[in-house]
Amino acid sequence: MAAYSETLNYIFNLRGGEIDLRLHRVEQALSLFGHPERCYPAFHIAGTNGKGSTAAMLHRILSTQGYRVALYTSPHVVSFTERIRVGEEEIPQQKVVELAKLIKDRSAREGISLTFFEFVTVMALVYFAQCKVDVAVVEVGLGGRLDATNLVVPRVSMITTISKDHEAYLGSDLLSIAREKGGIIKKGVPVVCGSLSPEVGELLREIAETNGSASYFLGRDFSFALKKSGLFDYAGLKWNLRDLSLALRGRYQRSNATLVLGALEVVREDFPVSESAVREGLATVFWPGRFEVVLHQPKVILDGAHNGEGVRALVSEIRDFSGMKKVKLLFAAMEDKDWSSMLGELSAVASEVVVTRVPMERSADPWKIAKVLGGKIPLDVIEDPVRGIRFLLDRVDLDDVILVTGSLYLIGEARPFLSAIALRESPGRQGVDSRL
Repeated sequence: MAAYSETLNYIFNLRGGEIDLRLHRVEQALSLFGHPERCYPAFHIAGTNGKGSTAAMLHRILSTQGYRVALYTSPHVVSFTERIRVGEEEIPQQKVVELAKLIKDRSAREGISLTFFEFVTVMALVYFAQCKVDVAVVEVGLGGRLDATNLVVPRVSMITTISKDHEAYLGSDLLSIAREKGGIIKKGVPVVCGSLSPEVGELLREIAETNGSASYFLGRDFSFALKKSGLFDYAGLKWNLRDLSLALRGRYQRSNATLVLGALEVVREDFPVSESAVREGLATVFWPGRFEVVLHQPKVILDGAHNGEGVRALVSEIRDFSGMKKVKLLFAAMEDKDWSSMLGELSAVASEVVVTRVPMERSADPWKIAKVLGGKIPLDVIEDPVRGIRFLLDRVDLDDVILVTGSLYLIGEARPFLSAIALRESPGRQGVDSRL
């Protein structure tokens, strides 16, 4: 569809892809559409890691209950339309074309120059109003206080984790980053927070108190207990749920699920959900590229960890998954990430590394990455990620594990190729996204 390709080319090149954290342009643009963001309440989710998975769980549980639920997340893994969903349906390509033209024309007439993320956020919020959704689950793009999404009307605000990432925009210390993310806390709107350091937790509690907002914390107001076979128990404000099953792998995902259940408890009067909806939603949620086992012989795992906190959680999980056996690693990262530290963590569980790049200007030079590793581990540089995957697949035994990580953009490059292999080998297998 030529019009769709042309539209995406226009959107992705808005203002040269710059990041410019301000709110007034988005507010002006939304005013041209009668402030659609005020037509529905939202679950607004900030945090360094876990935002997307948390959003997906909320969306799935609320949809299972029967609500008409919108979902806005970023970045996409394969298709742009992944970012904007109502129920299980992604925004149609033709609707992207129509809305883009409408937003472009109206904003141009008023002299409003939007960045890429601002433009897409306006598109999502307008689309959700047109679809007459009951509620929107909205993931913050970057930070919180000045993020384009911070004009939604939350019924509850959520902050998953806080660690160092995007320091150039959010500050170089955890408290500065926490202040930016805590900027999503609105007057009188409760906030539900994940696992945080005492200093960060106290800062967010103070921000909430200043705004007259109730604050709830993982470990204080709600908790989870891991059990055998991946099941977990939840203990919350009033709910006590035993033997919950979660389709997403990893202890950290149980932490995210606990945050989700805490938020649902806080808003249970406005958005009641049954225990059966909770159980079914958690057991059937799907979120690509988060410890996703896309092939089984050999096992190929895709994980979009792209900062220190995310990689440390991934390393812990891969150790549990593979035991003492080390994995073969395909790695690429963005230049503005601390990829040296990430590789330092990953090298503890890797037997060999293939360094690659994604076709973006921000991608780190794989030869530069290779120099940092300095022969500490067997290494190859293969600049094309699909060729890198093929190289590893040609050299592994069926009981080996390949881990693809370092950037969600790398997952987006690798996933279609690997999913096609999985579908050929086992067409009826669940867990591979049939859209690919």
